Amino acid sequence: MTAAERVATHYRQIHLDFHTSPLIPDVGREFDPDAFADTLIEARVNWVTLFGKCHHGMSYYPTRVGVMHPGLQFDLLGAQIEACKRRGIVTPVYISVRVDQHMGITRPDLVVRLEDGRLWGPNVSQAAWYQICLNNKEYIDYVAGQTEEILKNYDADGIFYDMCYYPPDPGCFCEKCLARLEREGHSRHDRDAHRAQTFAILREYTTRLFRLCKEIRPDATVFFNSRVTPNVHRELDVLTHLEIESLTTGGWGYLYFPCYARIVRTYLRPIQGMTARFHKSWADFGGLKTVPQLEYEAATILAAGGVVSIGDQLHPRGQLDRGAYQVIGEVFRHVEALEPYCLGAEPLADIAVLILPETAEAWEWDRDCRGRIRVDASVEGAAACLAALKHQWNGETPDRDHLRRYRLVIIPDRGVLDDGTRKQLQAFLDGGGAVLFSYEATLQDGAFALPASPVRFQGPCPYRPSYMHLGAELGAGLPDTGFVNYQAGCYVEPIDGAHPLGEVWQPYFNRAPEHFSSHSQTPVDRPTGHPVAVVSADKRIAYLYAPVFRGYREDAFYIYRELVGRLIERLLPEPLVRPGDNVHPAMEIAVLRQSGQQRWIAHVIHFQPQRRTAASEFIEAAVPVKDVGFAVRTGQAPSRVFLAPSGELLPFRQEGAYCHVTLPSVRTHAVVVFADVP
Repeated sequence: MTAAERVATHYRQIHLDFHTSPLIPDVGREFDPDAFADTLIEARVNWVTLFGKCHHGMSYYPTRVGVMHPGLQFDLLGAQIEACKRRGIVTPVYISVRVDQHMGITRPDLVVRLEDGRLWGPNVSQAAWYQICLNNKEYIDYVAGQTEEILKNYDADGIFYDMCYYPPDPGCFCEKCLARLEREGHSRHDRDAHRAQTFAILREYTTRLFRLCKEIRPDATVFFNSRVTPNVHRELDVLTHLEIESLTTGGWGYLYFPCYARIVRTYLRPIQGMTARFHKSWADFGGLKTVPQLEYEAATILAAGGVVSIGDQLHPRGQLDRGAYQVIGEVFRHVEALEPYCLGAEPLADIAVLILPETAEAWEWDRDCRGRIRVDASVEGAAACLAALKHQWNGETPDRDHLRRYRLVIIPDRGVLDDGTRKQLQAFLDGGGAVLFSYEATLQDGAFALPASPVRFQGPCPYRPSYMHLGAELGAGLPDTGFVNYQAGCYVEPIDGAHPLGEVWQPYFNRAPEHFSSHSQTPVDRPTGHPVAVVSADKRIAYLYAPVFRGYREDAFYIYRELVGRLIERLLPEPLVRPGDNVHPAMEIAVLRQSGQQRWIAHVIHFQPQRRTAASEFIEAAVPVKDVGFAVRTGQAPSRVFLAPSGELLPFRQEGAYCHVTLPSVRTHAVVVFADVP
C-alpha cells in the first residue's frame, strides 16, 4: 500500500498530542498498552499519530540523538506502536520542527532573531515557546537523526513534522541568515530577497527530511504541517498528502476547512481534515465537544472528499480520557458506516473561484502566500456565499490551467492578471464558459483586464457607505428599499450593449468629524447614474460594483449573497444542485461521484450553532429539519435513490436533467445515494 493509499483508506484518525513539560515527574506512570489500544479500538480508531518529540523538545523513547523526557522510565513510543500494530492501527510519528523549547534554552544561538534583534520566544512574563531558525544545518541534522531513529527502530508508518511555518515577515534576522543574504549578493535590507531566502530554507530542510524518510521507508507518509496554502503546488514533491489543521473553535472558525479543502482538493493528494475534540483549542484538558458538534465537523470533512482526523492530547501519565473516546466513538461509528460511500469519491464542481495575486509585482518572483496568492476575506466570503447558495465549487490558482473543467469562473473582489491567466480566461470564454467578477477584480492601470469585460472603469465610488436600489429585475421578490453597501465600490459604465441592473445611490456626505448625521451612516440622498451590476449582451459575463464577497464575510449582510445568487442564476442556469423546500442558508449540500460504483453521493449537512460567547459558535444540540428537498443534475434517472448507510429507499422524480428528492428529516448529516449514474 502506498502512502497516499494508506491515508485515503483510513477515515478514523486521531492526532494524539503529548506536549509534556520536563517538570512533570510521572510521565507514563499509568500507561497500560492493552487498555490504551483497546480504548482506540472501541472508539473505532484505525490511525493514531503518536509522539516522537514534542514542543518541549522531549523525546518519548530512548534516544541517542535527542533528550528523553526525564520523567519517563520506559519506551513509551515503542509500547504504543506495538500495542496499536497488534490491532491493525496505523501509527505515524510526530516530530516538532521549529518549536523545541529544550534547544531554545540550551542553544539560544539557534533561535530566530526578529527584525528588532530580539529572540523569537517568551519574555519574562510569558509561557511561550522558543522558535528555532531552520537555516542551521546543525539543528536539521538533529531533526534528521531523530527521524532516522524512529523509522529504523520502530514500525512507524510515517512522520508528521509540525511547526513548519515561516518566521515573521520577511524572515529570520539572525547573523547566519543575514550573512547568507550578503554571501548571495543581497543587502540585508532587501525584504524581497529575504522572503525568497525564507522559502529557499524551507525547501532545503523539507526536501532533505522527505528524502530521508523515503530512503528508510519508501511507503512512509510524510507531511510538513502549515504547508497547505494556495501555493502548495510548489511543495507537492515533499507531501504524500495534504492535512488541513482546522480547530473550528480554536481560532480557525467554521469557514477555514471548507474553503481550504476546496482550494487544494484538485491536486493528486488525499485530503485530511483535522479538527479536535476540545471545547476550545489544543490542550484544553477537560474541554469536550458534544456529539452533534463533532459529528457536524466530521461531516464537513467527508463532504469535501477528505478523511477525518480528530485531535486529542494524552494525559502525562499515559491514560486516554474515556469520556472523550465515548464521544469520538459515537462520531466514528457514524463515519465508519459511511465509508463505503466515501472511498474513492470524487468531488464534483461546476464553479471555479479564481484566486489571483493582489499586485502585478507579486508575479515577478516566486514566494509563498504572503505575497503571491493568499486566502483573504474575499475568498472566504466566496466560500460562505457558495455554501449558502448550495453551489459546487473548487478554488483554482493560475498555475493550474484547470478552468476548462468548469462552467463558471468567479473572480472575487480583487486580483490582477498576467498574460498567461488572461489567455486562460479568453480560452475559457471562447469555449462557452461564463465569468462573474466584482469590485476591483482584474483592475489594472485604470481598466479591467478581463477579456470582453462588459464594463468600463470610471473611478472609485467616493462614498462609503453607498446605497443600492436594485430595481425590478435584480430586486424581484426583495423589499423595495435602498439597501446599504457597507463596503467600498467602483463606478462603472456598461459597454458593447451590456445590460445595467440596479442603480447606486449616494448619501448626503461621508461621515467625518466636520460633517456627520445620526449614529452611524449618513442617509441616502440621490442617484449617481452608475449601475449596481452589469451583464454582458451575451449573458456570459457579469460584474458587481461592490466587494460583495468581502462584504458577506465581514458584514454577513444577506443582500450580498442575494446579489451573487441572482447573477449566478443568469450565468449558470443549470447548476449541479438546486435547493428546494426547507433548505436554509446554514445547510450545506455537497455532491461527489464514485465512478467505480456508478453512483453519485450527496451530503446534506445541517449547521445549527447556538451563540454562547461573543467569540465562538458551539453546537450543543441538533434539532431535525423535516421534508428537506433538493435536486441534483444527474443527467439521467438513477435506478434508485436511498439513504446511506441505512439503505432506506427514497421516492424521487426525474425532470429533464434533474433528479428531485425530499428527505423526511435531516438532523446533522444525511447522505443520499443516486444509484447507477455514471
